[in-house]
Amino acid sequence: MTAAARICTIVLGALAMLGSHPEGAAAGENAAPTPVIERDLTIRDREVRTSLFSNGVLVVSARRAGERVLYQQLTLPADQFSGYLAAIQRDASELAGADELPTAIGSGGRGIVTVHIAPGGPIQFTYSSMSVYSLAATRLIAILDDLEQQALTALTTGAGVASWQPRVGDVVRLRGGPLAEVVEVREDGAVLLEHRDTYINELVPPGEIRNVVVEIVKSSQ
Repeated sequence: MTAAARICTIVLGALAMLGSHPEGAAAGENAAPTPVIERDLTIRDREVRTSLFSNGVLVVSARRAGERVLYQQLTLPADQFSGYLAAIQRDASELAGADELPTAIGSGGRGIVTVHIAPGGPIQFTYSSMSVYSLAATRLIAILDDLEQQALTALTTGAGVASWQPRVGDVVRLRGGPLAEVVEVREDGAVLLEHRDTYINELVPPGEIRNVVVEIVKSSQ
């Protein structure tokens, strides 16, 4: 069997598990979308939930200290969704056959992954950023990272960002939800940001500041 044929077989199997109806498109169109894979990721006081649904809709939401700071939804192109679906089912099948599912160990960010299209029913595993896991689990984590990044990249910027000239004391919201304050604007155009939640400094290269800032929360003017 060729690689293309194997991928086709995997996709068809995944669609069958999602409840597709080969005898007619109408039944599939009327069916409520069901989750394919979900992740709850906790890093310090920030919680990010990434969900991919059977209709190709991707939803990423973030909360900080219980307050929602981000909600982004987009629909993946059909070919891209099919590719993700094939990869997710492949890795879910490997995990379903494993003797033991991954478990979070150590400190660092902690993720809870639920795969709804695994053979025999949904499976769930936990992981931490400080540990190494099986190839199947690592690939699923990478898929979720990629999906989250797609949603964050698709965020539209708020009014005023395009014409904004950074000044020391400005408070901005970055992609993904965190707040930061401008602490230095260098002669070459680089901007030094201090993250409000961690007090970690981030140097944004010249010309890149509008790629990371989505909202001007407070202007120093």
